[in-house]
Amino acid sequence: MNRAENDAYWGSTDTASSVLDNFFDEDSDVGWYGYSSDFNIAAKSTTATTPRVSKNDTHSSSIVDNIISSSSSTHSISEGLSGDLDNVSVSSGKLTKNVRAIGEKLDSWKPPSVSIKWNTQGSGSEACMHCESKTEEIIQLKKRLENSYSRYNFTLPPDDMVNRIILGQPYSLENYRSLEDKLALIDTALGTFDSSVIFVTVLHLKNTVKKSIFIKEMQSRAHAVQVYVHYLKQRYNYTEAIDFLGSLGRHEEAAILTYKWTLSGKSPSLKVKNMTKSLQSHFSDPALAFESNMVKEHAKLIEQQIAIEEKDNGERSSQMLSEYPPESSIIESSLLDTLLYCSKYHWDVSESHIASPVALRKSHAISERQVLWTVLRGRAQVNHWPLPSDLDAWMGSKGLIGALSSLKSALSGVGRVVKATLPVDQVVYMLHGANAPPNVLAAYITLVDSLDLRLKLAVNCKSHQAVIEVYIALKDRDALEKYLKEIPVGSPEYVKAENALKAVRWKT
Repeated sequence: MNRAENDAYWGSTDTASSVLDNFFDEDSDVGWYGYSSDFNIAAKSTTATTPRVSKNDTHSSSIVDNIISSSSSTHSISEGLSGDLDNVSVSSGKLTKNVRAIGEKLDSWKPPSVSIKWNTQGSGSEACMHCESKTEEIIQLKKRLENSYSRYNFTLPPDDMVNRIILGQPYSLENYRSLEDKLALIDTALGTFDSSVIFVTVLHLKNTVKKSIFIKEMQSRAHAVQVYVHYLKQRYNYTEAIDFLGSLGRHEEAAILTYKWTLSGKSPSLKVKNMTKSLQSHFSDPALAFESNMVKEHAKLIEQQIAIEEKDNGERSSQMLSEYPPESSIIESSLLDTLLYCSKYHWDVSESHIASPVALRKSHAISERQVLWTVLRGRAQVNHWPLPSDLDAWMGSKGLIGALSSLKSALSGVGRVVKATLPVDQVVYMLHGANAPPNVLAAYITLVDSLDLRLKLAVNCKSHQAVIEVYIALKDRDALEKYLKEIPVGSPEYVKAENALKAVRWKT
């Protein structure tokens, strides 16, 4: 039944009784308590008679008419049963109270917003303009929604869809349902080199296909893998990223990512524990032997750092620690920083000591160049200046001397290890910057082979002893006599220069 037929049916006099004319009429003068301007109930208080109803209009009946008719019918039945007029009067009074009670209930349940009026002439109900306008509005909104959905949810070519994503326009990938369409979309996105677009297409593929298919297709798309792994790392989802790389066969990347993840532990002991686990789970591949050794060295270094700091904290009465207190903790510092710490505070301990720099050098693969440079810096920070001969004794071993024997510069003289390992000119400038004594500077300047460079270093560092030795080696009497004026009278260098002028055979 359509709307017109529905209105005609309920608006006709055949289906809508005249007693309902004023039921929903808010403007009607008929109250819900049984009273109106043309309806009266008369009940005598002394004589029991039937209620007299006066009607001015026979066709203007309302719902109250039915209620009163029901009351009269009940009264007549009561009169027939008892035959007593007094009882009838009492019965009529009760019925009147019942009518008022029914009216109060109907008034409380009357819909407050009903405005449809029934037409007793059979012309149908008046149209509800408000409802029709709402219906039209709903229809228009529905059409708008359908148009919007159809505009952005049809399958565009991959190029157009990618351009829409780049431009920030509304888009939907729901219609790309076949695997070929999804892969074409990813390949088009890869051609743009836009990580955001690539990520959107990769995520769509991951969420709509099986894991095995996703892994298979990602194996040939390295850039897409890089974008997706970066997304997982940004979300700290290392577990999924490691599993994903392992599924792709990229075991080295998975192992390195595992190592990076272990370093995110809160405590040093937890990091050591996680590194030990990662060695068993991701570094067992023989191809990762070098990386596995690095992880082992790192874990061992942290364990040594923890032991060194615990021992030093229990020995705060040490003179060196009291005079030069550490600036920060050495735990989780680099290997060279740890060697620097041990060189400063534990230079002369035995090799069996946990903080021995010699033991640290042997337990970790540190080159001689790194060791010597770090030791010189560490000792300079505590105003201790090891001579080249001291470093030879400290570094000397049969293996090291044998390795240096092939070098011409290391075959003779004291300080052959330093001379063969470090750039001596840089060592001299470093010691001079640390305010090393002149005799220490002269000992290192002597290791320079070139007399011209040696003279330059000696003059720049104001090492009188080294300058005198260079002039003696050059046998330049005039230069030495001229330089003698710059040396303080009576100093050991002045005496040495005077003796050289008297004893040496000079060219000039």
